[in-house]
Amino acid sequence: MKNYYFQKKNLEDTQKILTLFEVIFIAILLFIGSAVQGVLGFGFAVIASPIIVQIEPSLVPQLLALLGLPLALRVFYREKDEVDLSKVKPLILGRLIGGPIGLLLLLNLSEKYLSISVGLIVFIAGAGSFFGWEINRNTLNSFFAGTFSGIFGMIAAIGGPPVALLYRNTKSQEFRPSLNSVFSIGILITLSLLILSGNLYVDHLLLFMLFLPVVLVGIRVSSSLFSKVSDSFIAQSVTYFSIISGLYVILRNIN
Repeated sequence: MKNYYFQKKNLEDTQKILTLFEVIFIAILLFIGSAVQGVLGFGFAVIASPIIVQIEPSLVPQLLALLGLPLALRVFYREKDEVDLSKVKPLILGRLIGGPIGLLLLLNLSEKYLSISVGLIVFIAGAGSFFGWEINRNTLNSFFAGTFSGIFGMIAAIGGPPVALLYRNTKSQEFRPSLNSVFSIGILITLSLLILSGNLYVDHLLLFMLFLPVVLVGIRVSSSLFSKVSDSFIAQSVTYFSIISGLYVILRNIN
């Protein structure tokens, strides 16, 4: 079985080899994440990012951004009529500002501190959900939420938590399409910046094509897979996973 190679972000001559076991493990992880995303409208990167960054930091955010785009577009297209553009515009503007800031951090963080940053973002996402943090929704707060969403999305491919805090008490019919409209445009911004800065490689595209069928199958079977499990139980499981995995990643890289 062929091993899969990709180039380091710092363009060193050394290359990381993904073993067959790692490829299978990542595929299973992406399948679970996409199935959860299909039910809740979020959760894909929160589940995948803290684990994948430990296997190979150079896959974050590139691979997850590539794979997250069709997931976000699918939900957005299905529920686009529910999107209130007047409330989404400040979020998009914030992502335009936050994306370059995140890229600057991404290019200057060592792999150790990149991993710690990913762990911290995932932990904050879980803690915010667990404690029920909420932000009053207005234009200024939406802009700042979009800015942090852009920063988090560029560093860890996890742009959802700041936006989720704005929409905590809204109905799912408004929450999912609004969140995924920001995801869709935000991921396009992230990928554009990665391309322009020379940090999206052919190897990322090859791995994207390899794992895309797994992600599409995951979101396709999500409803039947979780038919006997309540959305609230899945959301709570994602919350606990975020807290535990975020702490694990942080502690593992502090020493």
